[in-house]
Amino acid sequence: MPEKEPKRKPRREEAEDLLDTTEALLGAAVHLAKQGTGRSVLVCAEPPLLVTLQEWLSKAPFLLATSTSSLPEELRSALKGFIELPTIRLPRLSQIKLAVILGMAQGDIHPDDILICLAGPPHAHRLDTLLLLKVREEFELFAISDQLLTEQVNPEVFEQVLELAIQIAAEGREGKPLGALFVVGDYENVSRYATQLVLNPFKGYSESERNILDPRLTETVKEFCAIDGAFLIRGDGVIEAAGAFLHPGFPHEDLPMGLGARHAAAAGITAVTNAIAITVSASNGTVRVFRSGKMVIEIERPS
Repeated sequence: MPEKEPKRKPRREEAEDLLDTTEALLGAAVHLAKQGTGRSVLVCAEPPLLVTLQEWLSKAPFLLATSTSSLPEELRSALKGFIELPTIRLPRLSQIKLAVILGMAQGDIHPDDILICLAGPPHAHRLDTLLLLKVREEFELFAISDQLLTEQVNPEVFEQVLELAIQIAAEGREGKPLGALFVVGDYENVSRYATQLVLNPFKGYSESERNILDPRLTETVKEFCAIDGAFLIRGDGVIEAAGAFLHPGFPHEDLPMGLGARHAAAAGITAVTNAIAITVSASNGTVRVFRSGKMVIEIERPS
Protein backbone atom coordinates (compact mmCIF):
# COMPACT_ATOMS: atom_id res chain seq x y z
CA MET A 1 0.00 0.00 0.00
CA PRO A 2 1.42 3.45 -0.85
CA GLU A 3 2.01 5.72 2.10
CA LYS A 4 -0.58 8.40 2.58
CA GLU A 5 0.59 11.98 2.18
CA PRO A 6 0.54 13.94 5.44
CA LYS A 7 -2.67 15.84 5.85
CA ARG A 8 -2.29 19.55 5.05
CA LYS A 9 -3.16 21.87 7.89
CA PRO A 10 -6.12 24.20 7.40
CA ARG A 11 -5.14 27.74 6.51
CA ARG A 12 -6.22 29.07 9.91
CA GLU A 13 -3.82 26.67 11.66
CA GLU A 14 -1.00 27.64 9.28
CA ALA A 15 -1.62 31.31 10.05
CA GLU A 16 -1.56 30.57 13.77
CA ASP A 17 1.78 28.71 13.39
CA LEU A 18 3.27 31.72 11.57
CA LEU A 19 2.00 34.05 14.27
CA ASP A 20 3.51 31.74 16.90
CA THR A 21 6.88 31.99 15.09
CA THR A 22 6.65 35.79 15.09
CA GLU A 23 5.78 35.86 18.78
CA ALA A 24 8.57 33.38 19.60
CA LEU A 25 11.16 35.51 17.80
CA LEU A 26 9.95 38.68 19.52
CA GLY A 27 10.18 36.88 22.85
CA ALA A 28 13.70 35.66 22.07
CA ALA A 29 14.79 39.16 21.04
CA VAL A 30 13.42 40.71 24.23
CA HIS A 31 15.14 38.01 26.29
CA LEU A 32 18.48 38.73 24.60
CA ALA A 33 18.03 42.46 25.16
CA LYS A 34 17.32 41.92 28.88
CA GLN A 35 20.47 39.81 29.13
CA GLY A 36 22.47 42.69 27.69
CA THR A 37 23.33 40.84 24.46
CA GLY A 38 22.16 43.79 22.37
CA ARG A 39 21.36 47.43 23.05
CA SER A 40 18.22 47.59 20.90
CA VAL A 41 15.83 45.35 18.99
CA LEU A 42 15.57 46.41 15.34
CA VAL A 43 12.39 45.06 13.74
CA CYS A 44 11.83 45.26 9.98
CA ALA A 45 8.07 44.73 9.87
CA GLU A 46 5.22 45.09 7.42
CA PRO A 47 2.45 47.46 8.61
CA PRO A 48 -0.02 44.59 9.37
CA LEU A 49 2.44 43.32 12.02
CA LEU A 50 2.39 46.56 14.01
CA VAL A 51 -0.59 45.43 16.12
CA THR A 52 1.31 42.29 17.18
CA LEU A 53 4.44 44.32 17.85
CA GLN A 54 2.75 46.92 20.04
CA GLU A 55 2.38 44.68 23.09
CA TRP A 56 6.16 44.04 23.15
CA LEU A 57 7.36 47.65 23.01
CA SER A 58 7.40 48.18 26.78
CA LYS A 59 9.66 45.13 27.31
CA ALA A 60 12.82 46.33 25.50
CA PRO A 61 14.13 49.32 23.49
CA PHE A 62 12.71 48.84 19.99
CA LEU A 63 13.70 50.43 16.68
CA LEU A 64 11.00 49.97 14.04
CA ALA A 65 11.72 49.95 10.30
CA THR A 66 8.57 49.83 8.20
CA SER A 67 7.15 51.14 4.94
CA THR A 68 4.50 53.41 6.42
CA SER A 69 4.94 56.92 7.81
CA SER A 70 1.48 57.08 9.41
CA LEU A 71 2.15 55.48 12.79
CA PRO A 72 -0.29 56.02 15.66
CA GLU A 73 1.19 58.47 18.15
CA GLU A 74 1.06 55.98 21.05
CA LEU A 75 3.07 53.49 18.98
CA ARG A 76 5.61 56.08 17.82
CA SER A 77 6.12 57.39 21.37
CA ALA A 78 6.84 53.87 22.66
CA LEU A 79 9.68 53.37 20.16
CA LYS A 80 13.35 54.19 20.64
CA GLY A 81 13.48 55.14 16.97
CA PHE A 82 11.50 54.94 13.73
CA ILE A 83 12.98 54.30 10.27
CA GLU A 84 10.81 54.59 7.17
CA LEU A 85 11.66 52.05 4.46
CA PRO A 86 10.73 52.34 0.76
CA THR A 87 7.68 50.37 -0.36
CA ILE A 88 9.77 47.92 -2.38
CA ARG A 89 10.14 44.16 -1.94
CA LEU A 90 13.56 43.61 -0.34
CA PRO A 91 15.12 40.33 0.83
CA ARG A 92 15.48 39.94 4.59
CA LEU A 93 19.17 40.85 4.78
CA SER A 94 18.68 43.86 2.52
CA GLN A 95 15.83 45.05 4.75
CA ILE A 96 18.17 44.95 7.75
CA LYS A 97 21.10 46.58 5.92
CA LEU A 98 18.92 49.39 4.59
CA ALA A 99 17.31 49.97 7.99
CA VAL A 100 20.75 50.16 9.64
CA ILE A 101 22.21 52.58 7.08
CA LEU A 102 19.14 54.86 7.27
CA GLY A 103 19.13 54.61 11.06
CA MET A 104 22.78 55.70 11.13
CA ALA A 105 22.05 58.61 8.80
CA GLN A 106 19.31 59.94 11.08
CA GLY A 107 21.23 59.29 14.30
CA ASP A 108 19.11 56.48 15.79
CA ILE A 109 21.86 53.86 15.30
CA HIS A 110 25.49 54.39 16.33
CA PRO A 111 28.78 52.66 15.44
CA ASP A 112 29.12 50.99 18.86
CA ASP A 113 25.58 49.57 18.85
CA ILE A 114 24.91 45.85 18.97
CA LEU A 115 21.51 45.21 17.42
CA ILE A 116 19.16 42.26 17.71
CA CYS A 117 17.58 42.34 14.25
CA LEU A 118 14.30 40.72 13.23
CA ALA A 119 12.96 40.43 9.67
CA GLY A 120 10.72 38.32 7.49
CA PRO A 121 9.97 37.65 3.82
CA PRO A 122 8.82 40.71 1.85
CA HIS A 123 5.03 41.26 2.07
CA ALA A 124 4.57 38.02 4.06
CA HIS A 125 3.39 39.73 7.27
CA ARG A 126 5.52 37.59 9.56
CA LEU A 127 8.97 37.42 11.14
CA ASP A 128 11.16 34.38 10.63
CA THR A 129 14.77 35.63 10.99
CA LEU A 130 16.84 36.78 13.99
CA LEU A 131 20.31 38.26 13.47
CA LEU A 132 22.76 39.70 16.00
CA LEU A 133 24.64 42.56 14.37
CA LYS A 134 27.65 44.49 15.70
CA VAL A 135 27.57 47.73 13.71
CA ARG A 136 31.27 48.61 13.93
CA GLU A 137 32.34 45.14 12.81
CA GLU A 138 29.77 44.99 10.00
CA PHE A 139 30.60 48.38 8.46
CA GLU A 140 34.28 48.82 7.60
CA LEU A 141 33.91 52.61 7.47
CA PHE A 142 33.74 52.84 11.25
CA ALA A 143 37.29 51.58 11.60
CA ILE A 144 38.39 55.05 10.44
CA SER A 145 35.43 57.31 11.28
CA ASP A 146 32.39 57.38 13.55
CA GLN A 147 30.34 59.29 10.98
CA LEU A 148 28.47 58.03 7.96
CA LEU A 149 27.54 61.52 6.77
CA THR A 150 29.41 64.79 7.14
CA GLU A 151 27.65 67.87 8.49
CA GLN A 152 27.39 69.11 4.88
CA VAL A 153 24.98 66.32 3.87
CA ASN A 154 21.37 66.60 4.96
CA PRO A 155 20.26 63.12 6.14
CA GLU A 156 16.94 63.62 4.34
CA VAL A 157 18.83 64.17 1.07
CA PHE A 158 20.90 61.00 1.56
CA GLU A 159 17.74 59.01 2.33
CA GLN A 160 15.98 60.35 -0.76
CA VAL A 161 18.90 59.54 -3.08
CA LEU A 162 19.28 56.05 -1.61
CA GLU A 163 15.57 55.35 -2.02
CA LEU A 164 15.71 56.63 -5.60
CA ALA A 165 18.67 54.34 -6.33
CA ILE A 166 16.71 51.36 -4.98
CA GLN A 167 13.73 52.29 -7.17
CA ILE A 168 15.99 52.48 -10.23
CA ALA A 169 17.47 49.08 -9.36
CA ALA A 170 14.00 47.54 -8.99
CA GLU A 171 12.24 49.16 -11.95
CA GLY A 172 14.86 50.17 -14.51
CA ARG A 173 13.45 52.31 -17.29
CA GLU A 174 10.81 51.01 -19.70
CA GLY A 175 11.64 47.46 -18.70
CA LYS A 176 15.38 47.82 -19.28
CA PRO A 177 17.99 47.74 -16.48
CA LEU A 178 19.73 51.00 -15.65
CA GLY A 179 23.00 51.84 -13.98
CA ALA A 180 23.56 55.06 -12.04
CA LEU A 181 26.08 56.98 -9.97
CA PHE A 182 25.08 59.69 -7.49
CA VAL A 183 27.70 61.77 -5.66
CA VAL A 184 26.25 63.69 -2.72
CA GLY A 185 27.90 66.50 -0.76
CA ASP A 186 31.21 68.44 -0.82
CA TYR A 187 30.34 69.73 -4.28
CA GLU A 188 33.08 72.38 -4.33
CA ASN A 189 35.79 69.71 -4.09
CA VAL A 190 33.96 67.11 -6.17
CA SER A 191 33.62 69.59 -9.07
CA ARG A 192 37.43 69.83 -9.30
CA TYR A 193 37.51 66.18 -10.38
CA ALA A 194 34.52 66.41 -12.76
CA THR A 195 34.19 67.13 -16.49
CA GLN A 196 30.89 67.27 -18.37
CA LEU A 197 30.47 64.47 -20.92
CA VAL A 198 27.35 66.13 -22.35
CA LEU A 199 25.61 69.48 -21.96
CA ASN A 200 24.45 69.70 -18.35
CA PRO A 201 20.63 69.20 -18.44
CA PHE A 202 20.18 70.95 -15.07
CA LYS A 203 22.06 74.12 -15.97
CA GLY A 204 19.98 77.29 -16.04
CA TYR A 205 17.22 76.13 -13.71
CA SER A 206 16.60 77.69 -10.29
CA GLU A 207 17.80 75.78 -7.22
CA SER A 208 14.22 75.13 -6.12
CA GLU A 209 13.46 73.48 -9.49
CA ARG A 210 16.39 71.06 -9.29
CA ASN A 211 16.29 69.89 -5.68
CA ILE A 212 16.24 66.10 -5.31
CA LEU A 213 13.78 66.42 -2.41
CA ASP A 214 11.09 67.59 -4.85
CA PRO A 215 9.16 64.41 -5.81
CA ARG A 216 8.36 65.94 -9.21
CA LEU A 217 12.03 65.45 -10.15
CA THR A 218 12.02 61.68 -9.60
CA GLU A 219 11.01 60.68 -13.13
CA THR A 220 13.34 63.30 -14.64
CA VAL A 221 16.31 61.85 -12.75
CA LYS A 222 15.39 58.33 -13.85
CA GLU A 223 15.23 59.54 -17.46
CA PHE A 224 18.69 61.12 -17.23
CA CYS A 225 20.17 57.88 -15.86
CA ALA A 226 20.38 56.82 -19.51
CA ILE A 227 23.15 59.41 -19.91
CA ASP A 228 26.66 58.15 -19.12
CA GLY A 229 28.30 59.79 -16.14
CA ALA A 230 27.45 60.86 -12.60
CA PHE A 231 24.84 63.03 -10.93
CA LEU A 232 26.52 65.64 -8.73
CA ILE A 233 24.26 66.68 -5.84
CA ARG A 234 24.95 69.23 -3.14
CA GLY A 235 24.44 68.29 0.49
CA ASP A 236 21.24 70.36 0.57
CA GLY A 237 19.78 68.36 -2.33
CA VAL A 238 20.37 70.73 -5.25
CA ILE A 239 21.42 68.79 -8.37
CA GLU A 240 24.37 70.61 -9.90
CA ALA A 241 25.00 68.29 -12.84
CA ALA A 242 24.17 65.07 -14.66
CA GLY A 243 26.40 63.31 -17.17
CA ALA A 244 29.60 64.25 -15.34
CA PHE A 245 32.82 62.28 -15.89
CA LEU A 246 34.82 61.83 -12.68
CA HIS A 247 38.61 61.58 -12.76
CA PRO A 248 39.80 61.36 -9.14
CA GLY A 249 42.42 58.69 -9.85
CA PHE A 250 42.21 55.06 -8.82
CA PRO A 251 41.05 54.23 -5.27
CA HIS A 252 43.73 53.07 -2.84
CA GLU A 253 41.56 50.17 -1.69
CA ASP A 254 41.06 47.15 -3.94
CA LEU A 255 37.47 46.83 -5.12
CA PRO A 256 35.73 43.44 -5.08
CA MET A 257 36.11 41.47 -8.32
CA GLY A 258 33.56 42.26 -11.00
CA LEU A 259 33.01 45.93 -10.15
CA GLY A 260 33.69 48.28 -13.03
CA ALA A 261 34.40 51.93 -13.81
CA ARG A 262 31.27 53.30 -12.13
CA HIS A 263 32.23 51.73 -8.80
CA ALA A 264 35.90 52.71 -9.16
CA ALA A 265 34.80 56.32 -9.71
CA ALA A 266 32.56 56.13 -6.61
CA ALA A 267 35.37 54.78 -4.46
CA GLY A 268 37.89 57.23 -5.93
CA ILE A 269 35.81 60.40 -5.52
CA THR A 270 34.90 59.56 -1.91
CA ALA A 271 38.57 58.87 -1.13
CA VAL A 272 39.65 62.40 -2.09
CA THR A 273 36.56 64.36 -0.94
CA ASN A 274 34.01 64.30 1.88
CA ALA A 275 31.24 63.22 -0.48
CA ILE A 276 29.22 60.03 -0.25
CA ALA A 277 28.50 58.05 -3.42
CA ILE A 278 25.66 55.67 -4.29
CA THR A 279 25.85 53.35 -7.29
CA VAL A 280 23.33 51.16 -9.10
CA SER A 281 24.80 48.25 -11.04
CA ALA A 282 23.29 47.91 -14.52
CA SER A 283 24.22 44.21 -14.67
CA ASN A 284 22.55 42.93 -11.49
CA GLY A 285 20.74 45.88 -9.87
CA THR A 286 22.85 45.86 -6.71
CA VAL A 287 22.93 49.21 -4.88
CA ARG A 288 26.19 50.14 -3.14
CA VAL A 289 27.14 53.05 -0.87
CA PHE A 290 30.72 54.40 -0.80
CA ARG A 291 32.35 56.65 1.80
CA SER A 292 36.03 57.50 2.41
CA GLY A 293 37.07 55.31 -0.52
CA LYS A 294 35.36 52.22 0.89
CA MET A 295 32.18 50.35 0.07
CA VAL A 296 30.03 50.81 3.16
CA ILE A 297 27.02 48.69 2.25
CA GLU A 298 25.70 46.48 -0.53
CA ILE A 299 21.96 46.00 -1.06
CA GLU A 300 20.78 43.26 -3.38
CA ARG A 301 18.35 44.08 -6.16
CA PRO A 302 14.76 44.13 -4.89
CA SER A 303 12.56 41.30 -6.19
